[in-house]
Formats: sequence, C-alpha cells, structure tokens
Amino acid sequence: MTEQKKAQSWSIDIILGVFVFIAAIFIVYALLNANQSSKAGALKEEASTVIRQVASEDSSSSIVDNNEIKKEKLDELKSIEYDELKRKLRVEGDFCIYMEDENGNIVLIQDGSGGYKGIGSPGIDLGGAPCSQN
Repeated sequence: MTEQKKAQSWSIDIILGVFVFIAAIFIVYALLNANQSSKAGALKEEASTVIRQVASEDSSSSIVDNNEIKKEKLDELKSIEYDELKRKLRVEGDFCIYMEDENGNIVLIQDGSGGYKGIGSPGIDLGGAPCSQN
C-alpha cells in the first residue's frame, strides 16, 4: 500500500507541473499578444492621421477638392521626398497612399513619367511592385 501512495503522489506532482507549464505558456502568449495589439492600435491611428490629412479639404496636404481627387494635388504630393512627406503628415511609420476601384483593384496613379502605384514608402509592396519610386 505504501508503494501505491508514492505512485499517486508522484503522478499528482507531474500533473501539477504540467498545469504550471501550460499556465506559463498562456501567460507568455497573452503578454506577447497584448504587445501586438498595442502596435496594431498605433498603426491604425497613424493610418487615420494620413487619411484625414490627404482627404480633408481643409488640410494643406489634401488631394481632394469639392469631393473630387485632383491630379495636380496628387502630382504635388508625389513630388515631395518620402522623408519630408512623413514629417509633413506627422507620422513615424511607413505608409503608402494608393487608389482602388470599386472591385478592390489597385488603380495606377498617372504622372508625367508613365505612372506609379502609390505615394509613400518604396519599401511597401503593392501587388508585386513597390508603392513608389521615391
């Protein structure tokens, strides 16, 4: 009977150890996930800032006039160096401003050199090509 009690207490120790190990995994996962959520929230906020500034008719960086996108304003925004544009829009992360049609297809933004996909970081990939040539 003594050997049976030793076996039972040993198995309870293993079960308790496994439980503590699994709990530690869940805690680490929760901490890592919380960090990702805060990064996603910061990115959403910066994206909203960029959208407000280029879509608001009151902004100096606006590409909209009377609810229409103006080609001249797009070309003006495109001519600004990327680092300067980031400072002007007051964002720290990389971004790409691009247009889509009603089906979600990327629309090529035309300029004098034949066109580009977007305005922003050349490090961002849009459909297999960089966002811009800057």
